[in-house]
Amino acid sequence: MTPRTCRIAVALAAAALVACAPEVSDTGYAGTWSRGNEIVRSTLAIVESGSGYLVRWTLTSTDGGREVRCDWDGRCEQFSGGELSAEFQLAPTVDPGSGNLFIEGRGTLYTPEGEQEFHFRDELFVRPGHRLVARTREEQGTVYDGRRGPKRTFRKVADTVEDPPRQGAE
Repeated sequence: MTPRTCRIAVALAAAALVACAPEVSDTGYAGTWSRGNEIVRSTLAIVESGSGYLVRWTLTSTDGGREVRCDWDGRCEQFSGGELSAEFQLAPTVDPGSGNLFIEGRGTLYTPEGEQEFHFRDELFVRPGHRLVARTREEQGTVYDGRRGPKRTFRKVADTVEDPPRQGAE
């Protein structure tokens, strides 16, 4: 193969890879958002539904030590070391004043000492560069104002979501 033919082949292969990559554009909250590393990955899938959103969260660790699985109805199960360690419900709402998406979670944590109820409320902000910031506004009765609450930043990986909810099933 000549150097020119090689360059053409490489350019065609690169173009094919770009064509297969998921599209990432400004769709507001809708799409697939991810954060983490090679050990643990957290993913938010968000779709519009009527005047609000449906949210599905998953978290996986490569060693199987921790996993969270939620469905489109917001029902979630958390596993630690293969054992059920929490069950909770996610409820997304849109704040009418700001238009920001809030996700509230309520559930039960299962520990060797017994069951413990928990609650959190996160506010999500779409930022330039296809970033989604989730800032905790309330957790276990503690209310955070302004920029004081815990913060997690997700990167948008696709405009679409894997396994979207069925039409009419929402």
